[in-house]
Amino acid sequence: MGALGLSLLFVGIVLVMNGVNTFINNGKNPNKVDAKSMAFMNAVTGFVIVIGNVIALESAADTQSYQNVASGFLFGFTYLFIAANHIYKLDWRPFGWFSLFVAIYAVVMVVLTAAVDVKIALLWGAWAVLWLEGFLEIVLGMKKLSKVFPYLCIAEGIFAAFIPAVLMLTDKW
Repeated sequence: MGALGLSLLFVGIVLVMNGVNTFINNGKNPNKVDAKSMAFMNAVTGFVIVIGNVIALESAADTQSYQNVASGFLFGFTYLFIAANHIYKLDWRPFGWFSLFVAIYAVVMVVLTAAVDVKIALLWGAWAVLWLEGFLEIVLGMKKLSKVFPYLCIAEGIFAAFIPAVLMLTDKW
């Protein structure tokens, strides 16, 4: 679980940052965070995950290995996409559609892992909710969800990424 723990450590930190920065940047807060500054940690997180999975791809020898790499790429590209959108002010709708397909994949992973590892299945379920929220808000225009987003980011950053990462990296998982 070391590689997953490493990835989730970065994911947890960046999710909490994204949630907190969303709170800071809403309204007339004088401490607004520049979008390019927010993009940096998203890019670092994305690159850590993608590079780690490119390395893992080199030694992938079975279906499970490829599934792990595919899952990692979905996480990594999520954060690279977010970083690029912040830096280049791109249209967020392609990210929303990407989020829908990743949410569907996450639900499939819940079903496939539930009998094998309930804790991992619960994590997939939490991540599915976050990706689905992205689709609903960005593509379907459910703007009321934007009030939920920062809370969801912070909660998932802590409970579905950071804490599991620390447990995985200390062999307590």
